[in-house]
Amino acid sequence: MREYLIVSIRSFLALITVLFRDVFSQGIVSFSAYLSYLSLTPFGSDLNGSIISLGTKAINYVEACAAVGAYVFLILLILLTRGIELKKGINMFLVGSFLILVANIIRIDILAYLLVKNNVNLFLTLHMLTWKLLSGIYVAFVWIFLVKKYDVKGIPLISDFKYLKKKSLF
Repeated sequence: MREYLIVSIRSFLALITVLFRDVFSQGIVSFSAYLSYLSLTPFGSDLNGSIISLGTKAINYVEACAAVGAYVFLILLILLTRGIELKKGINMFLVGSFLILVANIIRIDILAYLLVKNNVNLFLTLHMLTWKLLSGIYVAFVWIFLVKKYDVKGIPLISDFKYLKKKSLF
């Protein structure tokens, strides 16, 4: 019975994460924009809300720039994987979030540099490549790293379904 309760709580928290992602999204955007602004100060950057100005150029830091979806995906993977205790899950989220944040700041810095140097075509190409393709691959590698580092045996969703099927009366 305890296992059913744990699965229910984890599933409920996953649902809350998805439904209320906008609540913490703006905080992630603001924090990421501020860190990018700090790393871009040698280029004479200025921060106004979520807009980073670099001379005559500006970067409008939106949810996609801050990789909010990557953080949500990471927490969902953690919540929906059987056998991850609370302390381990928190540690995994902190380490994974740090890795995502650092990679994202580096990505924004490179894109900002290209923008300042008037390499608009390269900026647009690299922006789309990193956003549409490489970001998903990177998050997958972060997850694989975390699974190995924290010795996670479960598979998201599948491990719970197998357990519930095995324990069900049907």
